Amino acid sequence: MEQKLAKHSLIMIIFSLSAAFFNYLYQLFMGRLLTPEEYGILFSLINIFYIFSVLSTTVQTTMTKYTSQLKAKNQFNKLSYFWRYALKKSFTFGIITTILFFIITPFISDYLHLPSQIPALILFSSLLFAYAMPTNQGILQGLQRFIPLGISQTLWAFLKFVLGIAFVYLGFSVSGALAPFLIANVIVFFISFYFLKDLMKIKSESFKIPNLYKYSTLTLLALLTYTTSFSIDTILAKHYLTDFLAGIYSSISILGKIILFAPGGIAVVLFPKASELKERGLNHFDLFIKALILTVILTLPVLLLFNFFPELTVKIIFGTKYIKAVPYLFKYSLAMFSFAISGLVMNYILSLGITRVAYALTLALIIEIIGIVLFHWNISQIVDIVLIASILSVIVQIPFLMKVRGGL
Repeated sequence: MEQKLAKHSLIMIIFSLSAAFFNYLYQLFMGRLLTPEEYGILFSLINIFYIFSVLSTTVQTTMTKYTSQLKAKNQFNKLSYFWRYALKKSFTFGIITTILFFIITPFISDYLHLPSQIPALILFSSLLFAYAMPTNQGILQGLQRFIPLGISQTLWAFLKFVLGIAFVYLGFSVSGALAPFLIANVIVFFISFYFLKDLMKIKSESFKIPNLYKYSTLTLLALLTYTTSFSIDTILAKHYLTDFLAGIYSSISILGKIILFAPGGIAVVLFPKASELKERGLNHFDLFIKALILTVILTLPVLLLFNFFPELTVKIIFGTKYIKAVPYLFKYSLAMFSFAISGLVMNYILSLGITRVAYALTLALIIEIIGIVLFHWNISQIVDIVLIASILSVIVQIPFLMKVRGGL
């Protein structure tokens, strides 16, 4: 199991970097095709979407957890039943959340000072398939089918990029940039069935799924608070700063999040492997340490780049109109590095079924929000608060790590 960590992590890192490449091409072209004011609107809406679409991540995480357990016991008939059960629930929940977000769209538009509600409505329509797609991806992750999983994730980012550029070029502005979220969800969802065609042929065996809602509820809280921690700053910046400075802050966030998302493939691999090892009663902490080392090795070169060549980086990726982002890039990148470590720790702890970590992460988020609400007069203050919150996000999880280590 441990010997395959590096190999499978490399596979997922390649796919994660490929997906990140298309995601950043999307952000790059949006930054160049849209005005800073339009870009600020686009990015603030996307960050709201990411916070609330953490429900999708919860679905995938829960599916991965239970799939890895059933895989460890070779109970594929029960897995087939669990998959079909989850798909029905996912579609129902997608319809409900879409309706709810349509209802609150006027309030969101007013808070962000949006000139039109249409972009938000277009974006939130993608919630229809936002839980069904990660249901399939969670099965793939739990079965450790990392190549099909990586293909589906990369394809989603590619479709968003290509279609987004096309729609904006045709003159649909922010609305055109957001429409691909729905289209990509639908296409990737149906393609993912091909990678699970063998599971479709297995006769399902019904069973009572233990602690499903308890695990998923606290997992949702953990993922929600973690995702909000690295997304809320951009939303609050859009509210408190001028439209121009909010656009500048968005460019800082986009660059800094390279460090956050690049090692994401490591956590994707760690989760099902650690869960399966625990199910079999084997040591899993050493696997986490190796994953931690890989994360540091992967992100360190980008940190050094942003430290020594921030101006060159901003000019190449966003152009001179975003040059005011330069002084804050390295400090923000340090914050994203801390959040990357925090995310790895969180995934490891959740893979072991320890969901109480959600409360610790909630505390860190509350402190971050209070900090920005009190100190938001310029970009520098907000970046400082984000850095402090990111370090705190790691610190509050250390007691759980020590408990896990002591229990082995």
